[in-house]
Amino acid sequence: MITLLFLQFTAHLLADFTFQSQKWCNLKENGGFSKIHIYHAMIVFVCSWVLSFSFSFWWAALLITLFHLIVDLMKGYLFEKKTWKNKLFFIDQTLHLAMITGMVYWFSRNQRLDFPFFIPINCIFIIFALIACTKPANIFVRKFIEANDILPMQGNTLLKAGRIIGSLERVISFILIAFNQFAAVGFIITAKSILRYRDPDTAKTEYVLIGSLLSFGIAIFFGIAYQLIL
Repeated sequence: MITLLFLQFTAHLLADFTFQSQKWCNLKENGGFSKIHIYHAMIVFVCSWVLSFSFSFWWAALLITLFHLIVDLMKGYLFEKKTWKNKLFFIDQTLHLAMITGMVYWFSRNQRLDFPFFIPINCIFIIFALIACTKPANIFVRKFIEANDILPMQGNTLLKAGRIIGSLERVISFILIAFNQFAAVGFIITAKSILRYRDPDTAKTEYVLIGSLLSFGIAIFFGIAYQLIL
């Protein structure tokens, strides 16, 4: 069941972040039903079913997709009404993950899991964590900063560079922590702190520091979780 759960979490990250552009997100947040919802629902279903590695999981993948679609429509309606605007992302993701967890538990209790080959849970978690440390983590950090009314820096180039740097530092930190190389993580944090030490812009420095702490926190969380799984 745990193996299937992390496979479905990985499918969710791929469908809701990796294979969904910001343009699609903006269109869905305008409220109402559109063809974008259909396209996204199809991606959710395919990712969920394929990564279950089980033909009989199709009906569970379909239920996950229908619930995902309903939550997205509710999110678009509430976003248009400006209700809980800064908290909708976290509510949305919590509902999605709760639905996936419940469906996996129900399926595993009522159906025989017929994986075509042995899948080590630690390998699945590594793939899940590496995906989570890229675009999903970037969006999480941005939404967290927006929810706490922390103003972003000006200049698209710096913001885009920050996303790339954030993804790289999380992936590297997770790999180092997963293999017990904590000293190397400390070196990365120290090196980044030195680069920002001489920056006279306090507001920008604090903004970067908040993002960096969140970024490293995500990587450390997944690294420790991997150690616990082992």
